[in-house]
Amino acid sequence: MASSRLSTGHHTNYLDLLSQGLSIKVEFPNQTAVIPIKKNLLLGFLLLPFCAAAASGADNRYSIHTSGLNSSVYVNMLYFANLVNQYATDFTLVTLPSEGGPSNMISVNDGHASFGTSTAESVKEAYDGTGEFEGRAQRRIRHVASFGFSLMFIYAHPDSNIQSITDLKGRKIVYGGGTGSALLGKQILDVYGITEIDAVFSIARLPVPAYSEMVKRQTLKIIPLDSARIQELQKRSPLYLDVDIKTYYPEYPRSARAVGLPGPLIARDDVSPNVVYQMLKIIYSRMAELQKMNDGFRGESPATGLRGLAIPLHTGAEKFFTEFGATK
Repeated sequence: MASSRLSTGHHTNYLDLLSQGLSIKVEFPNQTAVIPIKKNLLLGFLLLPFCAAAASGADNRYSIHTSGLNSSVYVNMLYFANLVNQYATDFTLVTLPSEGGPSNMISVNDGHASFGTSTAESVKEAYDGTGEFEGRAQRRIRHVASFGFSLMFIYAHPDSNIQSITDLKGRKIVYGGGTGSALLGKQILDVYGITEIDAVFSIARLPVPAYSEMVKRQTLKIIPLDSARIQELQKRSPLYLDVDIKTYYPEYPRSARAVGLPGPLIARDDVSPNVVYQMLKIIYSRMAELQKMNDGFRGESPATGLRGLAIPLHTGAEKFFTEFGATK
């Protein structure tokens, strides 16, 4: 009988995959970037002088701190910057890898990056000086616009008898900050001799190719949240969104409600208002082009740009959204 639990993967050693030189390939109209993941550290040292110049707009270059080289948000913002750079006449955006959301808030606040990506909840905590930013409020960060969002994926083996969150009581669960965290969690269980788990909780920025593949192969079952519990979560934080997994993974056989978090792009308060305004004008006027290139911007428009607004708007963004007629 087939197991209804998720195997921790005895047949795949992810450290071996990394040692073999795992890479990502990003194709643009005029260039292709193939970035070996195993060279992250070397790339970081090589980029240090360039990052310093791009942080505050030196030579009209403005940096965007994203996440790891193999993350969806990094790839999404490569496409974002490439589109802007095709049409901007007096500035250039530079997309850079980073340690992710919380560190991006600090880098932008301290002037080491012009822009940064994160989740709305993390941005709010950073500005207010709460949560992991307790006593370290990042008061110079400003909301530019929200692009895409992260989803909390809760899934089990397709043959599992788990049908709802309440069925998880007493089960073995892996919590991960993303697909990489989930894989690491499985490996930790493996070294403790726990070879199978019942469910995975994982936050990941859309699109997630690994989940697309699992949906296509029907190797996972999404455990849905019910509307009443999502509303309860939204009372704790109005930044949470009620999202149907099937909207983003149409091959999934049924509707499955999940919680999403908007993904704001933030800037420091002294980044040129004209740069922010022109950047938004280019992106939104050519959003159809961006959506054809990258699925991470599906459904985005000026009407969604203030989604997840939890801190003051950047003055350049305020000018753009006021002209568009969007309200806070």
